[in-house]
Amino acid sequence: MKNLSHFALVLMLLIVLLVVPNYSRAYSVFAHEAIIDASWQHSILPLLKQKYPTATDKDLDSARAYAYGGSLIADMGYFPFGNPYFTNLLHYVRSGDFVENLINQASNLDEYAFAIGALAHYLTDKYGHSIATNIAVPLIYTQDRNKFGNVVTYDEDNTSHKRMEFAFDVLQVARGNYLPQSYHNFIGFSVARPVLERAFLITYGEDINTVFSDLSLTIASFRWSVKTLLPALTRTAWIIKKNDIRKLNPKATRKDFRFKFSRKAYYKEYGMKREKPKFDEWLFAALIEIAPKIGPLKSFRFKAPGPEGEKLFIKGFDTTTAHYDVMLHELQQGGRVELADIDFDTGKATEPGEYGLADKTYSDLVIKLQTNKFAYLTPPLKDNLMSYYSSPDTTTKSNLHKSDKIDWHHTYLALQQLRTTKPIAMSELKFIADSTTISKPGTK
Repeated sequence: MKNLSHFALVLMLLIVLLVVPNYSRAYSVFAHEAIIDASWQHSILPLLKQKYPTATDKDLDSARAYAYGGSLIADMGYFPFGNPYFTNLLHYVRSGDFVENLINQASNLDEYAFAIGALAHYLTDKYGHSIATNIAVPLIYTQDRNKFGNVVTYDEDNTSHKRMEFAFDVLQVARGNYLPQSYHNFIGFSVARPVLERAFLITYGEDINTVFSDLSLTIASFRWSVKTLLPALTRTAWIIKKNDIRKLNPKATRKDFRFKFSRKAYYKEYGMKREKPKFDEWLFAALIEIAPKIGPLKSFRFKAPGPEGEKLFIKGFDTTTAHYDVMLHELQQGGRVELADIDFDTGKATEPGEYGLADKTYSDLVIKLQTNKFAYLTPPLKDNLMSYYSSPDTTTKSNLHKSDKIDWHHTYLALQQLRTTKPIAMSELKFIADSTTISKPGTK
């Protein structure tokens, strides 16, 4: 009977993988959470204690769960019951403004921790992609190097990118370089929905509840995936690829990590045992081995990153934590973080023609805002859109990325209406769910 229940769980996991085509992009979960872990004691915790001096240890554990949630929120659109449009917006359109608005709109400890987590995602993608993933892909997948050169973006080959980021996580979990999943499960994983809704409305002029068919279901699925599905996938991949991973010398990379996690301390404090693959994970691995590698299962055909690839990952990780700690220190000193609007996939400033997915997402946003009669168009949003389309050669630049097809006819019509639309004052913008006036708007 017990084995039957194990089989049912494994079958459910496999079905989820096969029926959710966009899910496979969101594999680098553990790297994002590890940034929170690396900076928690010496940077995040002092900031939270200073800002909320009456917070108890229990309150701070709760805040850590929200920090984990914030560190992954930008990828929520690619989880089951998500919407890729949401993730594309947060990655390519006003990406810095969104994180700033989260920080400015946070009204309590949990919301502030969530916003600080989102800041970690911003930096992790900025440096992790440009320093590690985009360089490692052509190192490991030579066909990409022959076709695109020494730097390969997600838009150029998303399959290789998914495999590489998944491989990074699998390898570091196998190395023991991350805190155990049992600790993350103990702390939890939470989404601060109110501040997310406010910041999204301010930044993009859309009600997030219209972007997802059921936001509550999306968030619940998101949390389940992070707690259950992704850890199972990662340990399953370790089972499948253990011989390749064991060929790599762990001593050559472990000593290179700037931040090392004291796993023994966590085992002692929380009474946890070292994690070993479970029966259902072995069964899951056996099924995946024989299943066709299509859709999300393509990522299981990954190659180990090799010594050079792993060094790039560590360099990206340490660069991220260094910049993150500096920004957290600035916040602790009473300063503000000013974040450029960047394309998360390249780390470069967002501008027409720089990245095809950014051009496509800007077009999608303008058309959707027109459909909604620009009801929540604020001055900063209008200025950003008009600036993006101010150059006369915007179309020519955007058309360099032919794979990202843009509906220029409807985009032009929307832009014509945008030019003559009077934006709503920030002081008049009301949060749709409870009619609360938006407070502390960002200045950008």
